[in-house]
Amino acid sequence: MISMAVETIGRYEVSRVLGRGAMGVVYLAKDPLIDREVALKTLRVDLDTEMADEFRERFLREARAAGRLNHRAIVTIHDVGEDEATGSVFIAMEYIRGYNLKELLTQGHKFSFSDAARITADLGSALDYAHSMGVVHRDIKPANIILESDGTPKITDFGVARLESSNLTVEGQFIGTPNYMSPEQIIGGQPDGRSDLFSLGVVLFELLTGSRPFAGETMHEVTNKIAREPCPIPSTVSPGLPPAFNPVLLRILEKEPEKRFQSGSELSHVLSALARALAGTQAAKPAPQITPKKGRPAPQPQAPPPSTVAPATTAIAEPEEETRISARPPTSSARPDTAAHRIKVQRPSLLDRLPLPEFMKFDVNPSWVLRIVAPWALLCLVPIAVLWARVGGEVPTGPSLPSLRNLHSTVVTLHGASEALSNGDPGTAEAAALNVLDQAPSSPAARAIVVSARNHLLQEQANAETQRRVDEIVTEGRDLYHRGQYRNAADRFREALELEPEHEIAVSYLELSEERLRAAARRSPSNRTSRARQQSAAVPTPVARPTPGTSRITVNFNSPINAGRVLITFNGQTLADIPFDFTKKGFLGIKKQGQGQVKRVLLTPSGRHTLAVELIDRERGSMGSQTFEKTFRAGTDWALRIDLPKDSARAGFYLVESSR
Repeated sequence: MISMAVETIGRYEVSRVLGRGAMGVVYLAKDPLIDREVALKTLRVDLDTEMADEFRERFLREARAAGRLNHRAIVTIHDVGEDEATGSVFIAMEYIRGYNLKELLTQGHKFSFSDAARITADLGSALDYAHSMGVVHRDIKPANIILESDGTPKITDFGVARLESSNLTVEGQFIGTPNYMSPEQIIGGQPDGRSDLFSLGVVLFELLTGSRPFAGETMHEVTNKIAREPCPIPSTVSPGLPPAFNPVLLRILEKEPEKRFQSGSELSHVLSALARALAGTQAAKPAPQITPKKGRPAPQPQAPPPSTVAPATTAIAEPEEETRISARPPTSSARPDTAAHRIKVQRPSLLDRLPLPEFMKFDVNPSWVLRIVAPWALLCLVPIAVLWARVGGEVPTGPSLPSLRNLHSTVVTLHGASEALSNGDPGTAEAAALNVLDQAPSSPAARAIVVSARNHLLQEQANAETQRRVDEIVTEGRDLYHRGQYRNAADRFREALELEPEHEIAVSYLELSEERLRAAARRSPSNRTSRARQQSAAVPTPVARPTPGTSRITVNFNSPINAGRVLITFNGQTLADIPFDFTKKGFLGIKKQGQGQVKRVLLTPSGRHTLAVELIDRERGSMGSQTFEKTFRAGTDWALRIDLPKDSARAGFYLVESSR
């Protein structure tokens, strides 16, 4: 490592050490050619070969990444080189008199809401510029953001930045600081500019609330929260925080990059407007009092502007220059305590005290305003009045307290129906979902639970019917076995095992029947053929029975009508009630009729059943119906197509079996 005994590095004259890190040392140095102070970042030379190669690559990458950037909020790179005497690689960069945000936050400095928004807006603009130049920082955090004495932020340390032309980092490599990393960096994905915006959002959250949104005791806990848990609402973490920050932070800290701000300029525009709106609403924060590190002088505090300094010893504030009256000054310091000699100061009006641009305070002829504004106001009011008349002139109001309670009860009932269906109680789930539909007839979740519950009930009925049939066949087989008709009994037991392969009684009796048949065949081998023929002639051909299971029906309807429903019944019971509404909202909420596709997949038990379908228009009623008698084999797919050429015609219905 370079010691303080070294007076020069390259052509630069070293003054003192500014900081030390894992990669090297940062010095305050002077460029003698142009008499300019620079921050000289050097790479350690006492590292092992493997670590030295990686750090050297990061070091040079920082020079390539930051060297191609020229922005007021990004630290400028002046030079990069290698000292021949020591073999140390160095970067000469802009020297900034200030402190990084980590030091300010550690010392307990509280940023005003407008300052936090302004700082983040400047950083968003800088990141937008870096991303447009093909540079992704990948390590945005308070320690890499320096705040100058005038409040201007600067981004530094591009040591882990990725250039769009670089292949150094492969997918799955873990690079960055975990507390400020984006979810895609946590899971080893490919970061882009939106990853930097996520990290910047974590910094903004910390500036506003004093805490990070995804804090934890261990790195595993932190990374798990970043990848899986949603961001807490900022105003609940810091009650005094303006609610206007909530949607901004919740959007920038979305897990999916597609849902975040897509560029730094977009974020900067929003935060700049918010900073302007908040400016002047908070009391001025005192200048940060930072304890300087050893060997680092503290910056000189800036004197406040004269307009903010109040006299400390004068009881009466002196009026401003434009409010002073031209009167003869008194001959002595004592003022006569009479009304005639008191100085009356004209106070500025409210309009003068507002922080408005100067052109907004110009005197304007009212007749000009009337001639210019009146036609435009009339032009805007006429269409608004027409639209108001079309929508009925109703002013939407919020729901009442009883309505909210009823809605809450409906949601709780729907949740209970979902749990009952998950716990294998379709009857209770169907009853609860029907109660929900009584309160919210258009609830798609409740309709889905009803359909699923009825499918479960139909499946249970099919299973119960199958079990009953198996028990009957086994009973017939046992009777045949006890009467000595072993071959017929064996056929019955095989038939039962086709319906329920694991039926223990059928398996046992089938083995006994086959054993008796083999024993009988051994006792009379000469009559084996004739007896077999007689028994085969006497045994009736078994009737083919459908294998228990389910069939799948796909409903497809290209609807030319705006709204209605498709009602499907199965053996007289409702199998599905499919509502549809293709109404579209146009300009200012005016509703327009539309068209669309209705598609739904239904499950039915196998066997021969009656299926009925009816198309119902919301305004004109039934548009047609059809009943089908079909044998649904287990595992088959069916297509139910509804054809309606136009909204004034009668619907046609087609049910055909399709191949998988």
